[in-house]
Amino acid sequence: MASATEPTALKVALAEDIPSDAELLTALIELTDIPFTLEKYPSGEALLAEFEKGKYDLVFLDVYMGELNGVQTAERIRDVDTQVVIVFTTTSDDFTREGYRLNAYKYLLKPIVQEDVIDALELAILKRDKAQGATLAIVDDNVPVVIPLNDIIYIEALNRKSQIYTTEGTYSTTMTIEDLEKLLPAPRFLRSHRSFIVNLDHVDEIADDFIMDNGGIAYIAVKSHRKIKHAYDDYLFSMARGDE
Repeated sequence: MASATEPTALKVALAEDIPSDAELLTALIELTDIPFTLEKYPSGEALLAEFEKGKYDLVFLDVYMGELNGVQTAERIRDVDTQVVIVFTTTSDDFTREGYRLNAYKYLLKPIVQEDVIDALELAILKRDKAQGATLAIVDDNVPVVIPLNDIIYIEALNRKSQIYTTEGTYSTTMTIEDLEKLLPAPRFLRSHRSFIVNLDHVDEIADDFIMDNGGIAYIAVKSHRKIKHAYDDYLFSMARGDE
């Protein structure tokens, strides 16, 4: 087992029958700054022997394993847990159709690269936090307030404070937008401008800026417009693949 002790650590499983491939993926996960725990299994059978609903947030499955391959293992996982994020690792995309059928998030073609690993980890965090009803705790006018992340529409830095616009009203905190950015999970929460963070679940449309579903406008930095739009498109795609 590897890694972090934080209570919010992402629970990850890896089934891989090639030790060097397992070690490479482990190293790529460790290079991120995402808290995690990791259980490694040498086969699909070994994973299934200990698998139960809710035990993991994310499962990496090698497609080409022993007697029980990754696709067959995923079928049995889905019989038990419909929400866990499944990511196939493979040298070929021959099983792409089966991946869609089993609601797998994506295929990581070997040799696996860091960016794909980060994408998978961030999606798993997003799904976990939504399911758990994650919250943000602030102080508004000396009164403690706990805000469900799902309720946050966008945040604006204004007059040395941060205005948090939510489905239930607007809150003000002395926390900086930089501090809030660190507390809000990517990729759902995106820093679109030096003065704005948006919850991409609440975007109504994107033009020159984000038009939010409460009618508010969150600015997009002109120099970063292409990058921000690409990040939003990637988020929509990941949600479509991640069964949201």
